[in-house]
Amino acid sequence: MLLKPPSRWIKQSARFSRFLADRGIIVSMVYVLSLLLGMVAVAFAMLADKAIKWNNEFYANHTFLALLLPPIVFPVVVWLVKNYFWGSEGSGIPQAIKVIKHPKPRIMTHLLGPRSMLGKFILTPFVLAAGAAAGREGPTVQIGATLLAYSRRWPGIAKVFDTRSLIICGGAAGVAAAFNTPLGGLMFAFEELGSRRVIKHTSSLLMAVVLSGLVALSIQGNYSYFGYSNATIDWRQEWFPILVLAICTGIIGGLYARSMLVLVSDRGFWGDYRKRHPYRFACACGIVLSLMALVFGHHVMGAGYEDTKMALQESQDLPATYWLTKMVATVVSFVSGVPGGLFSPTLSIGAGFGHFFANLIHQDTAPFMMLAMVGVMSAVTHCPITAFVIVLEMVDNHELVMPLIFVSAIATQVSRRIIPASVYHMLANNIRLSFAQPEPQETTAVQSEEPVQAETPENAVQIDPVSLPPTVNETRIDKG
Repeated sequence: MLLKPPSRWIKQSARFSRFLADRGIIVSMVYVLSLLLGMVAVAFAMLADKAIKWNNEFYANHTFLALLLPPIVFPVVVWLVKNYFWGSEGSGIPQAIKVIKHPKPRIMTHLLGPRSMLGKFILTPFVLAAGAAAGREGPTVQIGATLLAYSRRWPGIAKVFDTRSLIICGGAAGVAAAFNTPLGGLMFAFEELGSRRVIKHTSSLLMAVVLSGLVALSIQGNYSYFGYSNATIDWRQEWFPILVLAICTGIIGGLYARSMLVLVSDRGFWGDYRKRHPYRFACACGIVLSLMALVFGHHVMGAGYEDTKMALQESQDLPATYWLTKMVATVVSFVSGVPGGLFSPTLSIGAGFGHFFANLIHQDTAPFMMLAMVGVMSAVTHCPITAFVIVLEMVDNHELVMPLIFVSAIATQVSRRIIPASVYHMLANNIRLSFAQPEPQETTAVQSEEPVQAETPENAVQIDPVSLPPTVNETRIDKG
């Protein structure tokens, strides 16, 4: 076999060196965007926390006026979402999952576009100031996914990173920055956003997630979102109460997720009414939330992390009905159509039930609160490792690690009997988009990774009607 001339080797080496140099620059650009995302997430967190604090003070000083805010603000925000900030309603995680499944330019523009990102950033603190029982973590995921998804419009990035991987990376970076837990963001990328998807260029993108979390850590300090606790439990002796708690949290989380799906589905009465009269429905949800605050107390409003944090530190007791009222308030706020996440309220629901369960069996409240937080979160998201890692950051005692793993696994399996998939994937399947204009031509920077489906005669595109389980839908669409 003859060797190639030396000149050819030199040309190939030079060409390869230029490729490595260009790829290094492109990866560095993604890292810079991740650092920017960390700063945006911190600013968004501060804005949301100030909005919740303002609502608490306003309710304490002007209770009657504060109760008027949800019925007025909710329909106004829904009108803004439908007319100006498309795709910014709800959590934001289902929108990211929807685009991961169907990364077509028109769908990405509608669900992960500049309008949706701006709407999430502006309207989420607005509804939190009005008293909505919602969190900021889901919106942070959508903001992060949008920021990195649109980076493919920059020259060179589209040649190295595909759309799905960038969206997964951006969403995971949002979780890492929102919870101050880079490891939690990584687990969220694999379990939720990257479910049944191959993430390309894993090392580079996961480093971007870590960088985003480190920015939040450097700005806000090494703190835990729900505080710290050194509570422990002898799981060898208390295995039966722990097992009962795991089963109960699985049932509660499954019913909680199922109720949201029923209320937003177009096939039900409430979902159909919500679709035909969105502003009336939003106003009605605001009235229900205000009446609940008047009857049960102001704690039904907001994300609930302050109440949970104080209860974990054993400086405040939670009402026996805290978990139930917070669950109803969260469902009401979510189905109204206003922007807002589910992460923090779900963890607060778990903490409230753990507090109630511990008082019922006359045990210390803190360990059962953390166990129930993992159980309810795992039951809703079907992401036991993510829930375990996020709550593990609060644990200052390794003896609680095994019970946390046990509860997360059992609660997930129990919840699967009620809802077969993560609530975020089910909500993503429920998203239907209709467009009056034909599919635009793709630009050279952003290219669709799946063939475009033919439109119906009415010139409308409808994607993923709700069906159980969702994996059947995915297979049908991918083959179609």
